[in-house]
Amino acid sequence: MVDCILNLSIVIHHPVYQVRILMKRIIFLPILLLTFFCAEAQLSIKEKKYPSLLWEITGKGLAQPSYLIGTMHVSSKLAFNLPDSFYVALRKAQVVALETNPETWQADMNKYDLSGSKGYNSSNRLSAYTAMPNDYLTISTLKFFEYYNKIEQSLYSNPSTINSLLYRSYGNETSDFEEDTYLDMYIFQCGKKWGKKVAGVEDYGESMRLMAEAYKDAAKDKNKKERSYSDVAGEYSADKLQEAYRAGNLDQLDSINKYNSVSEAFDEKFLYQRNIIQANSIDSIIKSGSILFVGVGAAHLPGDRGVIEILRNKGYKLRPVKMGERASREKDMVDKIRVPVTFNKESSKDGFINVEIPGTFYKMADDDALDQWQYADMANGSYYMYTRIMTNAWMWNHSEDEVYKKLDSFFYENVPGKIVSKTTLVKNGYKGIDVTSRTRRGDLQRYNMFITPFEIIFFKMSGNGDYVKLGDEAKDFLVAFN
Repeated sequence: MVDCILNLSIVIHHPVYQVRILMKRIIFLPILLLTFFCAEAQLSIKEKKYPSLLWEITGKGLAQPSYLIGTMHVSSKLAFNLPDSFYVALRKAQVVALETNPETWQADMNKYDLSGSKGYNSSNRLSAYTAMPNDYLTISTLKFFEYYNKIEQSLYSNPSTINSLLYRSYGNETSDFEEDTYLDMYIFQCGKKWGKKVAGVEDYGESMRLMAEAYKDAAKDKNKKERSYSDVAGEYSADKLQEAYRAGNLDQLDSINKYNSVSEAFDEKFLYQRNIIQANSIDSIIKSGSILFVGVGAAHLPGDRGVIEILRNKGYKLRPVKMGERASREKDMVDKIRVPVTFNKESSKDGFINVEIPGTFYKMADDDALDQWQYADMANGSYYMYTRIMTNAWMWNHSEDEVYKKLDSFFYENVPGKIVSKTTLVKNGYKGIDVTSRTRRGDLQRYNMFITPFEIIFFKMSGNGDYVKLGDEAKDFLVAFN
């Protein structure tokens, strides 16, 4: 759960090119990481100034209070001890905000390449991530490769981008101790399910700029420390950090983070300047007359330069709200709500594939060997994918039936979870297979695969629990092929 925190404390010591590689792996870093970085050591806490994660905002003539909560950007059950007061405050709100607005994440992410190799891309449509043309012929240019391995890859592919956007699941060892999504996304989904307006208190592009500058400044910082959470035992350990969050003790959390900070230069850009931006945005939304519920990383709240004190300096009154027992009934009720979606037609660049989805397909960058496209329905925690594999079966003298048998032979080992159904399809003259499986997380995944003389086309949809089974979304997506 604290791996992201530890990775960040290590990365400052890496060369720039290594930092860029790590940035690519940690998708959407400014909004997904819990920013547990502060500036100076504070070795003792004499008074609890910040005794809660949830804060009521009043004053300056407000007719109704707004609310501020500190989050952890993880799916661990640790972050989901949510009491009645959390749900009451969220229900009262007219606007629900996070650090940035999840509704724009996919389009925003598509404009930036975190590896630094492609830079800014102004297109947010299917053409993004298009490789640069290579005008040089090589010995492999006209070589036809066997397609078997790509079939396996397409079946077991678990897109890291989708996981980062929707679930933040860390694998089989921790899945029994995780919720279906991470806390920030849960707050957003509650807002959408209850019909609230959603917003962000930071601009993604500005956050990307500050993050890049923070890493550069840290690389130049001659006063970097060698501390990290992994080095410290006792009262400044990662375990104590989790205890502080569980207890809503922001004073202790602040003290631990300050002690473990490795670079003041990094903190200045990555934490403090963002605190100002967040507080100014909160002020702007509240002044517009809207009742706000906003969640930001817990490390942004406490301290003289934290969001709480910045808002107080603007004239607001902030008081801690007691966080009582976990309200599991409220969560169960929210989980059952489905946000209505509107489907529109999306087409491949060659026009061969035409499908209905409730958004826009974006090119997946996880595997350069596969032509994969994805869309995440953020409000419902579901996703849509298609993958195209060139088989050139005629070059191998493989008939359609042989390709079908080869595809079928890969299912048992490579389809995630347990296969619960498998049927034969025919669509527009192309033979195919419809496969439904249930993963170890308990989520249904559904595949439609079609065989053409030149390629295999995989359509996949999944969501939390039985999402793909209960509504018409899977049917509308999967039957719309061409």
